[in-house]
Amino acid sequence: MANLIGREILSNDIKQTQVYLATHDGVGNSLPYMSRSFISFTYGGKAIEDFGLIVTYGGDRLEQDAYASFSDSIETYETFNGQIYWGSHFEAGKLELTLATDSMTEQQLNDFKEWFQPGKIRELILSERPNRAILARISAAPSLSILPFEEKTSIKIKGIDYQTSTSIYKGEIKLAFVMDEPYWKAKLNYMPSYVNKKTLEKLEESDINPYKIFTQEDKDMLKIMLEDGIPHQSLLNETMFLGGNILVQAGAIVGQSNVNHARLGLISLESEGLSVNSGSPKYLFYSGTAPCKPIIKFTMPLTFDSYGYISHPRNTIENFSLSEYSFFQVGDKVLKFTTPSLLTGYNQAIQIFSESLDKPLIDILDLIKVNINERFSRAWAVGCLKKNSNLSVNLSSSILTNLKTNMRKLFEENAFVTFTIDSKTGKAIGDFKIRVSSSKEIDINSNPIPIKENVGDMICSEYLTIEGRNYLNSNGEISLENCKKIISNEELTNVLVLFDNMYL
Repeated sequence: MANLIGREILSNDIKQTQVYLATHDGVGNSLPYMSRSFISFTYGGKAIEDFGLIVTYGGDRLEQDAYASFSDSIETYETFNGQIYWGSHFEAGKLELTLATDSMTEQQLNDFKEWFQPGKIRELILSERPNRAILARISAAPSLSILPFEEKTSIKIKGIDYQTSTSIYKGEIKLAFVMDEPYWKAKLNYMPSYVNKKTLEKLEESDINPYKIFTQEDKDMLKIMLEDGIPHQSLLNETMFLGGNILVQAGAIVGQSNVNHARLGLISLESEGLSVNSGSPKYLFYSGTAPCKPIIKFTMPLTFDSYGYISHPRNTIENFSLSEYSFFQVGDKVLKFTTPSLLTGYNQAIQIFSESLDKPLIDILDLIKVNINERFSRAWAVGCLKKNSNLSVNLSSSILTNLKTNMRKLFEENAFVTFTIDSKTGKAIGDFKIRVSSSKEIDINSNPIPIKENVGDMICSEYLTIEGRNYLNSNGEISLENCKKIISNEELTNVLVLFDNMYL
């Protein structure tokens, strides 16, 4: 009888475990995202299969909350039937996953524990939705339920292999994430013609990159466009804002990429913006499913009426026949605003002057000090009064005309103000150019200086949100009718709308 002698030979090749075969092709490349859907994710750029793990689900169903949990703000009263509902807000997002391994090495386990430790906030991306990212951290120590086995291996020391053994593990690990902000953010806000398949970074046709793909021929990228609702680069022919702080301008030089006579550019608060008014709207395409709180910026002229009041921004002091508020509107969401404190203080000074004929200037000085709270306009108004050498005289028509003329000198002849409003933080900043009084004296011929002021008091409504998904038409095209209209009842220039596509 012949004896069969077997020899196990150590190999330096990657071990072909079930986890590896489920996430890689025959030559060692990662499978497409859609082939790893619901079994893989990346955390801080590292794929979970690199640790010898994949995601599994108990039973035959995927059981997860549709989105982050929320709480309602309600009040009840003993004398009131039912309850009063004030609104809802999302809490932190949570995600619990069960990971399985058929051969996790001791080194992979140590790497896993080091990478998934508390106090680290990293970008989490699920393979089933590779274009959506969220910042996450570990909310509890991973729970291990594993069986250890011995595996023969070797260690190399100065080029010499020494035989030894190590532990490998089979079983499951429970992993829990918490996301402090509940919404997922799009990585790509439009689909470029060429991208790096691994990072989703936009590439040019001339780029030499081993991971470059032509997106219209890649099923993963087509799936992203279908599910995330982002338009393809070839569809962007009209001037519009896109998520990710991208501005498309037809026939204008804004960025670097020429697309069917349109230009795409990444914008910031320092970029040049668009002009908007009621007769010249601009547009925005929103692909997200969750509400987004944008940053908006615009410049507008200060308009003065024949009595010396600031009439725009609109306000109740100047003219009751006009609309009480100015507004900036995106889709059906409206941000109402009026004069901030510096401009309101100016109008209050004009009002006090106008209503004080025949009163002693010294009494008018007291009215200015008591009723105007904003420092620059109050100081300038005081300086205008003190420019008259004799405060004991009464206010005459000629002195009133002189006061209004000098008060107007607080601003340049063609004065503009730029507002920057962050809807997420509630921070609103105004950039003005004004003349500043020195030592309680005014110099109407001095050069105006730039100042920044908190102008949160100008906001007369809820801060602006972008809600409601925009869709391509039935022919798979994007047009202005598919977009959100941006309008205002003011003449605005340098308009910017910075936002991200957010998903539940």
